[in-house]
Amino acid sequence: MSASGKRAGGRAGGGWESAAAAARVPAPPGGPPPRAPPRAAGGGGGAPGPRARGGGGGRARPRRRACPPTLTPTPPPPHPSGYGQTGPDARLPGYASVCEAGSGFRSVNGFADRPPARPNISLGDSLAGLHAAFGAVLALLARARGAQGGGGEGARGQGLGQVVDVAITESMLSMMEAALPEAADAGIVRGPSGSTISGVVPSGTFLCADGRYAVVGGNGDSVFARLAAAIGRDDLQRYATNAERVEAADEIYGAIEEWCAARPLASVLAAAAAARVPAGPILTAADLLASPQLAARGVLSRVAPPGGGDAVTLPSMFPLLTRTPGATAHAGPALGQHTDEVLAAAGFGGEEVARMRAAGEVA
Repeated sequence: MSASGKRAGGRAGGGWESAAAAARVPAPPGGPPPRAPPRAAGGGGGAPGPRARGGGGGRARPRRRACPPTLTPTPPPPHPSGYGQTGPDARLPGYASVCEAGSGFRSVNGFADRPPARPNISLGDSLAGLHAAFGAVLALLARARGAQGGGGEGARGQGLGQVVDVAITESMLSMMEAALPEAADAGIVRGPSGSTISGVVPSGTFLCADGRYAVVGGNGDSVFARLAAAIGRDDLQRYATNAERVEAADEIYGAIEEWCAARPLASVLAAAAAARVPAGPILTAADLLASPQLAARGVLSRVAPPGGGDAVTLPSMFPLLTRTPGATAHAGPALGQHTDEVLAAAGFGGEEVARMRAAGEVA
């Protein structure tokens, strides 16, 4: 088996830095282009923003009663979309798959000699949800403090809400670490690096004698010294800094590959643990269900839908809180369980809902 196969991260094109990772681009002369200014609610152009009450065509929505002066108005919910509510792409449809590509994330996934890869999950949707939750909490905190950013002095102290504008592309962009400053200020475009990471050595995936893989992270200076001793290669300790290890990446990775290939996964992990070197197996969903760590943490729940039915296994709410821990009360509701409630809140009458249900327009 080739070295690239053993590590599940190849040296395609020669060396550990791919050609794409080392590509040079001119730094932008004036920095990134300015964002388009936020559009006023109910205005034209761009993606639909918060709709002005009673505005433009269609059936009139039910009028909300004025909030008593002692209470603050309920802030609008987060507004997730593919590209945000402003800018030239605001009206484009966006799924997580496309927006992950548009964020730069897909350009650093996979191997340099193969098409860009995607993880087998919709990461963009999940990260956009997390950013929406963070944004909602920030907006509620700002309202509680009566300090509206950008609202001028007249808005301060009034406890107003604000729109939480969440873009899938930007949620993924926030995960890109130093890729942007590398391109803008060093002229280096980071590319895919297989199962390793550019500029950090050693950190990778290694095939063991029993056909299983170990992920080993020995990239801290003191950690690497312990790793070199654990694999019987004290001579590698001469590469005392990460910069030196990057230059000697082929030699270092080759030594770790050879050591892992000679012993089963359990032995690799035991030796790494004894040396205080971070290492672990690649677990499947089936492995997670039997994980002693997850069982000890109590983070898997068996819950049934609110209307009854078969229970399903779900992960808990994270992070775990010591004083006010969350819990999963039930699984998702049945299809159409809340149709009447939601449409009534949107202003649809009972006869209209019945007509839509008879026509198969709603569940």
